[in-house]
Amino acid sequence: MTGELGFDACADYRAASFEDDYQAATAKGIDVVFENVGGKVLDAALARMNPFGRIAICGLIASNAGEPIPIHNVRSFVSNRLSVQGFVIGEHLDLWPQALAELSQHVAAKRIRYRETVAEGLTSAPRAFIGMLKGENVGKQLVKLV
Repeated sequence: MTGELGFDACADYRAASFEDDYQAATAKGIDVVFENVGGKVLDAALARMNPFGRIAICGLIASNAGEPIPIHNVRSFVSNRLSVQGFVIGEHLDLWPQALAELSQHVAAKRIRYRETVAEGLTSAPRAFIGMLKGENVGKQLVKLV
């Protein structure tokens, strides 16, 4: 996947080797996190944050099923003097046309590459949604209405 999507490294949070893989992938530490899942990966990122790092939180899908999201590396907030900012995309809709234009240019130039998981037919939508919550999809989960 690193070659396909242009990443320098990739760590599968479901793999037994995740912690070692994540540490190797972030050997120089982490300056910025864009968080929308929470859970194990956020905790791993907190353990690898550089001083004065920034975390933007736009979602915590790991809690969509109602279970709590424990954070074990809380000390990192203080010891690394982290800045954490939550945001709700609906508060920034005025920026959507500009963002869409800029992102479209990056996709066209292949500076941003993506994958989609496509489920076929409306009857597959519930299973696709549950699978998305469990992290079974790669990229954006879509349902194609046939």
